[in-house]
Amino acid sequence: MKKRFLTITSMLVFLMFAISTIASAQVASGPSDSTTPPPTAASDVAKVLCAGSTISMTAPQDAGGVDFAKYHWYKIDASGNKQEVTAMTGRTYTEVPTLPGYYSYQVVTENANGCTSPISDVYKIYVLPPLSVTITSPNSSMCGEAGNATLLTANPTPATGFALNYQWTKNGTPISGATSSTYNVTGETTPATITYGVTVTYALNSSCPATNTKDIVITPLPSKPTIAVN
Repeated sequence: MKKRFLTITSMLVFLMFAISTIASAQVASGPSDSTTPPPTAASDVAKVLCAGSTISMTAPQDAGGVDFAKYHWYKIDASGNKQEVTAMTGRTYTEVPTLPGYYSYQVVTENANGCTSPISDVYKIYVLPPLSVTITSPNSSMCGEAGNATLLTANPTPATGFALNYQWTKNGTPISGATSSTYNVTGETTPATITYGVTVTYALNSSCPATNTKDIVITPLPSKPTIAVN
């Protein structure tokens, strides 16, 4: 009976260890908060990262400039609970974010004698969603007459929820003052194919732009006809 009890106890300990290991592995992926709106300004969080960037954080060393014996990294989960990421105990923590949102962390340092520090303040990172853009217009060609016009519209994804900056170009050269989501092509009289482009960036982080181009063909006007007498 005693042997059976020890076997059951051992199985329970093993199951608890397995569950703990699985939970630790799950902690290392996904945002801590994917529903709260993005920060109004980049200064509202510790850092704003582009989609696809790697989260990399470095904890402090001791007073003598030496790494502590152990670093206990914690990630705040979607329920607001601190979960220790047992797979990482070094001074540097890295993670490849899988989805946009807030990623929040804390760290505790431990010296060689097993003494631990108070837990750090929360270090909050916001990861942006991937940014893309298309250009639409009612026409892809227009007659080469000064009064003719066609409106180009930039259609970014995500379309809402973020402050975006725009810059339109003509044959690769920025157009002065063309910084809204639309650009009106007008005043073109010389027959040519003109490549208009737009670059869209997040106001929170301009280092991950989205670009696209659209060709507009300027066709010549027919020459003034002459009526011939039969």
